[in-house]
Amino acid sequence: MHKILLIISIMLLVIQIGADELSDREKELRKLKAELESAEKRVKETEAQKKKTQADLNRNANLKNQADAKARNLQKTERVVQDSLQAATMRIQLVESNLEDLKTYMSNQMKVFIRRGKTVETDRIRQKQRHILSRLIYNTKRNIDIIEGFKSALAQDREMKNREFVKVRTQLSTEHNRIKQYDRKIQTLSKEDQKLSQQQRDLQARINKLKADAAALENLINQLTVGKGKQPSSYQFTTKKIGWPVRGKIIRNYGQETREGGTSVISNGIDIAVPEGTNVQAVDDGEVVFADRYGGQGRLIIIDHKNGFFSVYAYNSELVAGKGTKVKKGQVIAKSGMTGSASQPSLHFELRKDGAAVNPLAYLE
Repeated sequence: MHKILLIISIMLLVIQIGADELSDREKELRKLKAELESAEKRVKETEAQKKKTQADLNRNANLKNQADAKARNLQKTERVVQDSLQAATMRIQLVESNLEDLKTYMSNQMKVFIRRGKTVETDRIRQKQRHILSRLIYNTKRNIDIIEGFKSALAQDREMKNREFVKVRTQLSTEHNRIKQYDRKIQTLSKEDQKLSQQQRDLQARINKLKADAAALENLINQLTVGKGKQPSSYQFTTKKIGWPVRGKIIRNYGQETREGGTSVISNGIDIAVPEGTNVQAVDDGEVVFADRYGGQGRLIIIDHKNGFFSVYAYNSELVAGKGTKVKKGQVIAKSGMTGSASQPSLHFELRKDGAAVNPLAYLE
């Protein structure tokens, strides 16, 4: 009876361990789905912002076209007014020349008039000549007054045209400044539109990867569900702490992090920056159960340490150990690289306890 109870207790313990592992995977899946929803929401927000940017871009382009058309009309008006102003100036110059000629002519007539008054001719002839000269001087003076008045009118007309010319030139300068402003706005909005387009592409790529990761995790959960009756593991390594796969700067930590745009990313391990071709070592004894390319992980190696732990080594440029190889702690199993989704030469390292990711820093020497 006691043996039966002991067997039942062991079976319940095994089932509980499998259930805990499955629960961890389901929690991770829920996180992935939440992150996927966040990314899809961000895509919609980006699309709305892009539409607004494009509307502003079109509006400013139309305003610039209107300003260009207005500037062209003002340039035509400027040329017309400038020609008219030049013509008025030429007319004034001509009138002034005529005035000078008339004044010179009248001055000469006055001199003749004075000389005639001193001659010895008969009074009758002298009076007749003086009368003719007097009429001539009078008419010349009247013509000078008329031309002076015409000159004054021309000067007023020129002043009016000059004011008009200054006004048109000021308006044209204003339109040119406005066109420059529209050009700057259009340039800024075009850059913003390109940035949003790139952001859309990046977000869509992230969504696609999240969907693929979620699908793979769903499949793994299904496998865990099927195999949840396995025997419990020892969780003991050959030494108290495991060795480092490579030595370098940690550029990405374990756990959840929030990136630009509010996107949350879950890291199941750590990324260690090392030059390409660095020797990657097994962190403890075990057996290679996977050695091949695997999606965003690039060239990937997984070691089963036969104690409930698996170690994962990704982004490699070369795989030294093949599937089924028995390895020892510190043995070279791969060469680091920049394959898969790696953004720089590095090694992505994970430690999994019964399939669930744990923080490897707690186990490393």
